[in-house]
Amino acid sequence: MKAALECIPCALRQTLRAVKFAGRREDAEKALRRVMSTLCGLSWDVPPMALGFEVYRAIRESLMVEDPYAEEKRRLNQLALKHASELKGLIRKSRDPLDTAIRLAIAGNVIDYGSLEKFDLKSTVERFLKEKPAIYDIDILREKLQKARSIIYFLDNAGEAVFDKLLAETIQSLYGEKHFIFVVRSTPIINDVSLRDVEEINLSELGSVEVRAMPSESLYEWLRFRATLEKWFKEADVALSKGQGNFELLSDYPGIFFMFAVKCEVVASMLKVKLGSQVLYMST
Repeated sequence: MKAALECIPCALRQTLRAVKFAGRREDAEKALRRVMSTLCGLSWDVPPMALGFEVYRAIRESLMVEDPYAEEKRRLNQLALKHASELKGLIRKSRDPLDTAIRLAIAGNVIDYGSLEKFDLKSTVERFLKEKPAIYDIDILREKLQKARSIIYFLDNAGEAVFDKLLAETIQSLYGEKHFIFVVRSTPIINDVSLRDVEEINLSELGSVEVRAMPSESLYEWLRFRATLEKWFKEADVALSKGQGNFELLSDYPGIFFMFAVKCEVVASMLKVKLGSQVLYMST
């Protein structure tokens, strides 16, 4: 997916949001000017999230703050962990545990400061458990999970990753032990899970688990990484991807199951769905 013109003002809104969470309102103009200068010097013929790698590098350097969302990410992880046992109960009591776990994982995708200023997790969970998804390739996923030995799982936001862990646990309980390869950001960007955040949710409880970092330091680093990424896809039997940002980055690769809540008109138009829809979409 290539960036649309609407992605540029979105990047500026994200800059102001990051400044707010960093507690550096006095540096807002400096950060905005740095980000605008960065965007003007780049080709926009790349995925929006890839542009975001450069945007957040500019934010970090202008504010001299490594992770503007550090405290908020810890809060979000703790918030989600408090609800984990309740969510497990919903899955356990469900007539279709995989369906419920997927819907909960997608509901968790509203924990996203890249697209949203605020969110209501409880009401989103309730709505997504009742509402018919706009795109739902669950039957294809079921078939592939039965035969899979290894699953590569691209995580998205802090807090949301707790919901992803529940989905992984559900897959294990239904289809036997799998080797999970969880992919996170190498460098802090928005409230996405990075290497320093992943320990808080204790993914090792799942058993055979590996955590890898996908470059998020710069656009150049991402472009160099794509050959390695293709090798990762070939190594795994199933590829799961959470979040709209990962959809932007990876939608050109076939056979990936994307799970997310649609939070912008550009993506809604691309998929021909309504804004706010939940999707489980396998790319072709």
